[in-house]
Amino acid sequence: MRHIVGFLLLSALGLHTATAAGRPIRSVNVDRQSLNVAAAESATVTIDFGQAGRASVVIVDRDGYPVRALLNAQPASGSVTLHWDGRDDSGRFVADEAYSLKIDWRGPGGTDTYFPANEPAAMGAIEARSYDRRAATLAYNLSRASRVHIQAGTAAVDPKTKKLVGPVMKTLVNREPRVSGTIAEHWNGYDESGCIFIPDLEDFVVAIAATPLPENSIVTFGNRQRRFVDTLSLRSGASLFTDRQHRKHHAGLTTADDVSPALVIEPLNAAWSAAERAWIMNGTRALRLRLRVEGPTAAAFRRHPATVELFVDGQSIGTPSRKTSDVVEVPLHRGRNVSRVSINWNSDWGPVAANTIQVRVDGPAPAAGGGK
Repeated sequence: MRHIVGFLLLSALGLHTATAAGRPIRSVNVDRQSLNVAAAESATVTIDFGQAGRASVVIVDRDGYPVRALLNAQPASGSVTLHWDGRDDSGRFVADEAYSLKIDWRGPGGTDTYFPANEPAAMGAIEARSYDRRAATLAYNLSRASRVHIQAGTAAVDPKTKKLVGPVMKTLVNREPRVSGTIAEHWNGYDESGCIFIPDLEDFVVAIAATPLPENSIVTFGNRQRRFVDTLSLRSGASLFTDRQHRKHHAGLTTADDVSPALVIEPLNAAWSAAERAWIMNGTRALRLRLRVEGPTAAAFRRHPATVELFVDGQSIGTPSRKTSDVVEVPLHRGRNVSRVSINWNSDWGPVAANTIQVRVDGPAPAAGGGK
């Protein structure tokens, strides 16, 4: 591995500090970071109420939608212990994601609320520890449970700006929750197309970004029946978040806007060669490509203001241009070698749809009508 790019984790949410005299919700504790719904595990929530009153306790999903009511305006005082088995109010196991708590207390002296998820946390970059080709694992450390985004590609320092420039070629982890500690992600090293082994490329880089999860979050796993992004249209009611607006990179986004869709690149003037695993183009005309995004978050992503970046063999072609059309042109030259053409469709809000194809100009013309 040549090098891995990363920076220090910039920030983390503080612990719940409702310990001042007279504060009704004095402390909140969850006994585990993760919950395996397939193994019938249960999380224990312990709440210390400093005053007698009535409390409501709700499990909410990453967008603030209520999932399970553990208490509903019921009498509460002193130490209260509750259990959550990873099921929603309808009795179904929740999809794999991070879930958090909203606690509301009301008594003769007023009200109190514990809702750490209501305040978006800042994203920061962290260092990767290593990439093991033989074990196909990327290792890194998280000082606390976080929402993680990992991208791989190539990047070199631009002599003018002194900044790293290069294409994203693979999204390894797409804004998914991880517990604290040493994390090992499985990755076989190939790009989105499955044709290019990125660690063998010059200037191979991996970038890891992490956003701390709300305090006392519970990361569920083990549900193989449905993905969280597939449940977005099935939710009812409204989010309990207040004043949750997009203000900076990824911060304040809903799942539909936060998760990068898959990018499909369709060459319009080239034919597929299965033998070379590349598109073959005759002549010296520019390669014409039609772009589209797919997946549960594609419709939301298409509404984002965005730019498109073009790369050939890791080198930027021109400057990022505003996304105004689904068809782009990439100038290519004749040659015996296959070129990597990478496209990054960059939302101004943070997500990136990325893919790469291999192209050779003026090679033997294969039969028309091949596939990717």
